[in-house]
Amino acid sequence: MERATLRLDLDLKDALETRLVPDALILQEDRNLVMSPSSVLDLEEVRDSEEALETAATELPMALGRYRVWRSPDEGPRWIYQAVVHDLSLSPSCRPGDVRRSLVSILTDALRRGSRVVATEPLGLWKMSGLEVQEMADVFDEVIFEVITNLDRPLRVVMLLEHMEHLGEVSRFLRSGLLRRASRSFHTVSDDAAMVEVRHAGQRLNVRFVPGSLSGYMVTLGGAVV
Repeated sequence: MERATLRLDLDLKDALETRLVPDALILQEDRNLVMSPSSVLDLEEVRDSEEALETAATELPMALGRYRVWRSPDEGPRWIYQAVVHDLSLSPSCRPGDVRRSLVSILTDALRRGSRVVATEPLGLWKMSGLEVQEMADVFDEVIFEVITNLDRPLRVVMLLEHMEHLGEVSRFLRSGLLRRASRSFHTVSDDAAMVEVRHAGQRLNVRFVPGSLSGYMVTLGGAVV
């Protein structure tokens, strides 16, 4: 049986379709651009006003924290996910809880579909109207720790960023967040990688990363907390 590991990497957006071809791609969307399953409202066929309202309700924007998925007909990622995490009519346009719910649901679904490599936009960041960078990094940490506890095979998640300076900033926030969560103040060296232990949902999670590199980290289950 393969060991359950969850690897979070950072890369540049232009890596997509060149050195990175994921099984699935996650894009963030404004809820007003992603409608719930729609149908055509034919006023000659509906029997009463209640039926008309029920039919029209299917045209409402999708709720925040949800997602839509479709199979891509082109080469590249097999599955395309729309993470509904913004409402650009609000300020701020995004809440951390909606990003967490959407991303956990998407990764769970991607695993069910057999995905092993999932690329994603930095969900929640949207110019000046969305989350702060640190808020986004904290949400990704939470999601990684939640998903790893139910994982039964390796999964790699790659966050795609626009510029090298953004990559470096997110990397620093991810690492500082891990150190805040660490249950022990130690940095042991294992296979040339620094390691910290984080406890989550009754599990010990071993988190490894290479100091100084612009990268993410790898999480493995270390067993139950006793």
